[in-house]
Amino acid sequence: MLQTIGLLAGQGLVLGHEALAGVYGRYEKRLLTREQAERAASDQMRYAEWVMSAFKDRLMRQLGEQERKDLGLLIGFYEVERQAAQALVAYVKDSGSKNREAFEAAQERVAAIIRQISLGGTP
Repeated sequence: MLQTIGLLAGQGLVLGHEALAGVYGRYEKRLLTREQAERAASDQMRYAEWVMSAFKDRLMRQLGEQERKDLGLLIGFYEVERQAAQALVAYVKDSGSKNREAFEAAQERVAAIIRQISLGGTP
C-alpha cells in the first residue's frame, strides 16, 4: 500500500512543481493577471496542505514504524512544496525580489527532492 501511495505522492509532487513553475512563467510574461496567478498558487498551496493532512490524519495511524518514517518524509516533501506555493503567492502580491528569490529557492529544493526520489535515494 505504501509503495502505491509513494508513487502517487511523488507524481503529485512533480505535477505541483511543474504547475507552480508554469504559473510563475505565465505571470512573468504577463499572460496571467495578478489575481489569476494568486488564485492558482493558492490552489496549489491548499492541495499540498490537503495531502499533508490526509497523510498525517488518516494514514499515519494505520502504518507500522518504518512506514510511518517513510510517510513522514513524504509529508516533509509536501511541506516544501507548500512553502514554494506560499512564496509564489507572496511574490505575486508584493512583486518583491526577496519573495521571488524565496520562491525560486523553494522550487529548487522541490526539484532536488524530485531528483533524489527519481534516483531512488533519500533526499
